[in-house]
Amino acid sequence: MCHCGTRQARTRGARVRSVPPQKRRDRCGAGASIPRDSRTQIRPTPLLRSATRTPHPHPPSLAAVAASRRPAEMANAASGMAVDDECKLRFLELKAKRTHRFIIYKIDEKKKMVVVEKVGEPILNYDDFAASLPANECRYAIFDYDFVTEENCQKSKIFFIAWSPDTSRVRSKMIYASSKDRFKRELDGIQVELQATDPTEVGLDVIKGRAN
Repeated sequence: MCHCGTRQARTRGARVRSVPPQKRRDRCGAGASIPRDSRTQIRPTPLLRSATRTPHPHPPSLAAVAASRRPAEMANAASGMAVDDECKLRFLELKAKRTHRFIIYKIDEKKKMVVVEKVGEPILNYDDFAASLPANECRYAIFDYDFVTEENCQKSKIFFIAWSPDTSRVRSKMIYASSKDRFKRELDGIQVELQATDPTEVGLDVIKGRAN
């Protein structure tokens, strides 16, 4: 009688019983490869992944956010700067009647308006004009410069000067810079424009060079 079938059955049974339960768990543990289908099933969906947000390690402070908005807010505040009627009136007198040597304008931040600060008489000269520009504050200025050409012709030119010294406040610099173009449009007849941050940039030699 052949016992081959019985031996094979016993052998298979022995093989199954010879595998310890711990090894079976190891085969399905971290060391075992997971079929591609199984990995696809446990992978989180894009919706869940986008919904999970990692907190910023260093969130910006309220002070930093406010500081980043401050320049834009100041520029927007200056965009609505009005011009007092006296500014245009004094300029027309200087241009048409030559009744002033220079005009100093300032921005009244409380009124949000450009106003006349000082008017120089025709007998005054450049030194009087330069002394009227404050050392630590921004201003607009008009200067009527008389000169004689190489052909011995008497001429004059109207200068517009944007005075913004380095020592002035940052807020003041921004307001004057953002309001300049609108203010200039109110003064029809400006011939030369200068921007100065210190006295050397608006010296008499500079004015002479730009007038010719």
